[in-house]
Amino acid sequence: MEENVESSDLFNKLKIGINKGLRIVNVRSKEAYVTLKYKNDIQGKNRYKKKLIEELGNTVFRTFKHKGSLNEDGIKSKCASIVEVETEIEDMHEQIRLVHENAQKELGKLKAITKPESTLKCSECGAEIAEGSDTCPVCGKKALSGDNKGGT
Repeated sequence: MEENVESSDLFNKLKIGINKGLRIVNVRSKEAYVTLKYKNDIQGKNRYKKKLIEELGNTVFRTFKHKGSLNEDGIKSKCASIVEVETEIEDMHEQIRLVHENAQKELGKLKAITKPESTLKCSECGAEIAEGSDTCPVCGKKALSGDNKGGT
């Protein structure tokens, strides 16, 4: 009987450990996926920003070369487009920061959920009984429920 109790407790601890591990992998993989997605979007925005800057330079140069002056409205419009893209990039960096922050919060919750079990003493033999166990792992005495659980 004692062997069945120990193997049952061992199985439960193993199950809890595997579940915790799977939840950690789930949080981390989601964090990595979303971060990678944002980083790819940022690369695309940076390429677009580079293209806009090149267009701005070409427009300024062509206008100055052919007209001898600059088209201030056209320059302001292109600069506003570049600033808009930069703002989008900054927002994406902030989203990445939030993804990491939320992942840390989730991992913190997992640690709180799986904190070490408190132990109780068996009233019969004095052995430690893990909280949630039905019986003493040493003598097999059924653990008491409520506030009277196995205390000496």
